[in-house]
Amino acid sequence: MLTTIGSIHDGNRYRLKDREKAMVFQELATNAPCSRKAIAERAGIRPTTVSRAVQELMGDELIKTVARSGEDGLGRPEVLLEIEVNRLVAISMYVQARELRTAVINLREESIVEYVVSLSAQTTNQEFLDACTSSIRAVHSKVPAKAELLGVGISLIGTVAAGANTWISAARWRNIRDLNFALLSCQLGLPVAINRMQDAELEYLVQKNPAYRAKNVLFLHWGFGIGASYANGGAVLGSTIGRFCEIGHTRLSLDHGKECQCGAIGCLETEAALWAIRDEICSEIRGSLTDERELGQTMQAMDIVGHPAIKRAIRYVGLALANMHQILYPDVILFMGPFTHNEAVFRQLSAILRDHLPPYARDQVQLHVITGGFHGCIRGSVYRFFKRKLKAVLTLNRNPG
Repeated sequence: MLTTIGSIHDGNRYRLKDREKAMVFQELATNAPCSRKAIAERAGIRPTTVSRAVQELMGDELIKTVARSGEDGLGRPEVLLEIEVNRLVAISMYVQARELRTAVINLREESIVEYVVSLSAQTTNQEFLDACTSSIRAVHSKVPAKAELLGVGISLIGTVAAGANTWISAARWRNIRDLNFALLSCQLGLPVAINRMQDAELEYLVQKNPAYRAKNVLFLHWGFGIGASYANGGAVLGSTIGRFCEIGHTRLSLDHGKECQCGAIGCLETEAALWAIRDEICSEIRGSLTDERELGQTMQAMDIVGHPAIKRAIRYVGLALANMHQILYPDVILFMGPFTHNEAVFRQLSAILRDHLPPYARDQVQLHVITGGFHGCIRGSVYRFFKRKLKAVLTLNRNPG
């Protein structure tokens, strides 16, 4: 977020001096500690404008003095400045397997405190809301005293009607139906925004990789479940009913007899998702089968590509991806999840995909593995809160006189 804050006022409706203040803030975000003089030289902004912006930012307690360096051109010691990174924070929540994870994110996109709670498969609407409330209470007590808490971003799986702030359903928790988070917002006195996990993750990846903003990008998560998201020209696409790119619930065959967690018969997840094949592979894999980060590290060094369940899963996921490519024609496909941490699995999956692509598209698509599990969604889900606040405070001379 901070690395691109200089463009927050791009567009005709904003004044040059507003954009210059944002550039001052970005210089402090990316090059601090630094002096007013260094900011003016690097950003090409008049020293008087820099001083005025710095004065307002200090008034908002968004920056602070950290040291004094050598003398400036007039023989005076230069004051060094940096951002007060814990001045603005937001709470980010997301699910992993059947856990609810909560973190407090600061201006530097650091997680300054985290909390995890396990949920059963029978969890209801009220029980999920109670888990949210208790988790927020647990992390809120660790928020720095001077921090302004901007809001709560919740990244969810399944059918997520973000515009209505309603979690319609999730195969993982069959008892959760039409859960509206307006109640939680009222209870907390804070804005609460929900989104699909894959969408928030892709939002983060597009934000951090400017080249993706001019491309069509498909993001695939293959882990406990299987899901995807898609960005066209930098915009993550969705639907009015809350589902999009549901590759894990595409059907393998109308005659396929296995029941999915979603209640349908023959979904891709029944042959390839971790929840479906873990009993077959558990004797081969030591450690957690629910913590995807830990599992990814375990699988990375294992010779698992020849396991019958893994071979079958690779084949089905590869064919599903080939079909998805025929529909969306992405320039880039990003893979995340414990299975693709394994180089041999990724290599075989890539080979299946390329074998089924038409010749004219075979060399046009880039394939990349994202390691470390879901961490971008932790930041991507709260960008909107930071952006809204920073747009206001990075407007120069908001209260003249």
